Amino acid sequence: MELEGVVHNGVIVPDDATALPEGTRVRISPAPQDKPKSFGERFAEFKGAVPDLPSDLAAQHDHYRLGTPKR
Repeated sequence: MELEGVVHNGVIVPDDATALPEGTRVRISPAPQDKPKSFGERFAEFKGAVPDLPSDLAAQHDHYRLGTPKR
C-alpha cells in the first residue's frame, strides 16, 4: 500500500487518513525532488531587459550605485 500526504506544522498528514487504522506503524520515504533551477535559468528572461547599461557595471557596481571611485 502506498499513501501520499503533506507535512503540516511538523506532522505528516496523509491525503486519505481513513486508509490506516489507528496505531499502524508506517515507513516514510520522501518523494524525489526535481533539481532546482540555477540563478541563470531562473532569471534568463531578464537578460538584456535594460538597455544602455555600462559594460563594466558588474565589476564597478559600487561606483555606479554609491559613487565611490572606480577600482
